[in-house]
Amino acid sequence: MSNSKSNRIFSNYLLVVISISSVLFFLSSFTFFVLNSNKIIDDFKEKIPVVVFLNDEASDVEVSQFEKKLSIDSNIKKFVYTSKDDAAVKFSSDIGENFVDFLGYNPLLNSFDIYFYSESVESLFINEIVKSFESEDFINEVSYDAPLIFLINDNFKKAQNWVLYIAIFFILISIILINNTIRLSIYSQRMTIKTMQLVGATKFFIKKPFILTQLKLGLISAIISSLLFVSVVYYINSNYFQIDLLLIKNSFLISIAIAFILSFLISIISTNFITSKFLNSKIDKLY
Repeated sequence: MSNSKSNRIFSNYLLVVISISSVLFFLSSFTFFVLNSNKIIDDFKEKIPVVVFLNDEASDVEVSQFEKKLSIDSNIKKFVYTSKDDAAVKFSSDIGENFVDFLGYNPLLNSFDIYFYSESVESLFINEIVKSFESEDFINEVSYDAPLIFLINDNFKKAQNWVLYIAIFFILISIILINNTIRLSIYSQRMTIKTMQLVGATKFFIKKPFILTQLKLGLISAIISSLLFVSVVYYINSNYFQIDLLLIKNSFLISIAIAFILSFLISIISTNFITSKFLNSKIDKLY
């Protein structure tokens, strides 16, 4: 085999691996997102705080009793107390100057950041909680992002339906792209396929090496896409968004498994179909 032909075949195989790896990576990522959409939304809900600001006159006993009330409430996931001095230090760091020295006093208030479990984060329930907090004499103000809570709960079901439709569409696109990539790879060897048929080789004998080659390329592509997928999840987990890997391990494995299974199935079916098409074509139509 000449060097130019070997280089051409290697280039074709490299193109197949790169193309399929890219498609499988995005498919794994999207599958992972779909399987964890509920967890992502729940985690987002549980990071929306209700901030309770206390009067300066609030006594230690009142603050202590309020803490106990929060700690026994089954709807509350956690709460964080921030003193006015700590808040001043953080705010000064954010704006880059000591505003307390400039004003001559600290206008901030002691506060509690209260986080609720996701099932409790709905506008009606939060409104009731806020009213109960505001009824306390030692509480100055209660603040929370009501529009955001309403937006999440109102559009969650709609988003789920759209995600499902997009997932189906994306899977179909993935199948088409991988099939076309394999088609282009085998097309360059169409004359070899026909020559083998003309010298008496059976269809199975001709198809077998092509199917095995595409399976190997599919396996390599699936491994590359899986390594890339794992790396991206690890990077996001380390730098941007803390993910409890134990909670999502099943969806993690399913996303990778789907990439391998889809790669193998499409490789076998597409290669068999494409080689059959060339075998059944007249030789003058292959030019």
